[in-house]
Amino acid sequence: MKNKFWLGIFLIVLASLILAACGTEQEDSAEEPAATEPGTGDESTGGTMEGEMKPDIEQVNEDTYRYNLTNETGEAMTFDFTSSQRYDFSLANESGEEVFLFSSVSTYMQALGEEAVDQGDKLSYEFEIPALELEPGTYELTAWLTPRQGETYEVTTEHVVE
Repeated sequence: MKNKFWLGIFLIVLASLILAACGTEQEDSAEEPAATEPGTGDESTGGTMEGEMKPDIEQVNEDTYRYNLTNETGEAMTFDFTSSQRYDFSLANESGEEVFLFSSVSTYMQALGEEAVDQGDKLSYEFEIPALELEPGTYELTAWLTPRQGETYEVTTEHVVE
């Protein structure tokens, strides 16, 4: 009688473990990336060739910047997102230590979305560096797109704090 009881418990636990393991396999391997253009888009590459997505940062005023992503590919590009976040940016000091990350102080709505960029068009996101207690100096400002998968089109420029 005792053996049947423990056998029953063992079978229930075993079945629970097997069922819990079902469905934990990643499905990403079967899906196509949203945007798979080559290149990092880093400013240090000396420009881009025809057929790439071209990221850049332009300074609008002292603490406001605009992240642009221009479609120079020859076809429309679509980026899928898992939240309302479309881009992110960070500041790093002269020793490379990250001193600010925009997404760490922001909240985003959890909703699927997409952005389509026709050939020759561009996505633009304007952002402001918040008032931070930073030491005077030159910081590395890095901005990038945050799609669900694919290239992030990271670009870097200098931000001077006086």
